[in-house]
Amino acid sequence: MKLKTLAKMALIGALLVGGSAAQAAENQADWTTTLNVKLALLEKLGSDSLRIEVETTDGAVTLKGTVKKRETLELAQSVSKSVAGVKSMKSDLHLEANVENPSSTSVAAGETEAEVKDAILSTKIRMALIDKMGSDGFRIGTVAANGVVTLEFDKDFASTRRAEAMKVVKAVEGVTKVISVDKA
Repeated sequence: MKLKTLAKMALIGALLVGGSAAQAAENQADWTTTLNVKLALLEKLGSDSLRIEVETTDGAVTLKGTVKKRETLELAQSVSKSVAGVKSMKSDLHLEANVENPSSTSVAAGETEAEVKDAILSTKIRMALIDKMGSDGFRIGTVAANGVVTLEFDKDFASTRRAEAMKVVKAVEGVTKVISVDKA
């Protein structure tokens, strides 16, 4: 009887250790994803991304914080989605000007004007990509914010065509920076 009890306890112990090991591996994957997202944000968006808190649970990434630049706010999600290990995205980022004075009509008017400028720039970019690259231009995702443009490519998109697309977009008036990411 003691042998049976000992065997049961050993089995329960093994299951607990195995469960802990599986949880540790999952936590390690989440930590790795978090660090890779933080690195991608820093590389692609600069020091304003240091204000972004990244949380990962089972591959679901949540961005939190208050950023100074509108382009950081708008592009952080697309940059994060391109990181390996990210299964889903949620953004709870806020623009510092809106947090400091949420009722300011000048902030709202400024944001609306910026959104219109971004829409115009996005249209110019789409037209240039389609004009210069033909049907490949339709395969490239674009996000523009304050002159900063993110180009999203399928993983199998040829590197020479990526370089060509970046050159086309850099030549569009109003573009200040071009970022390249892989689609998730």
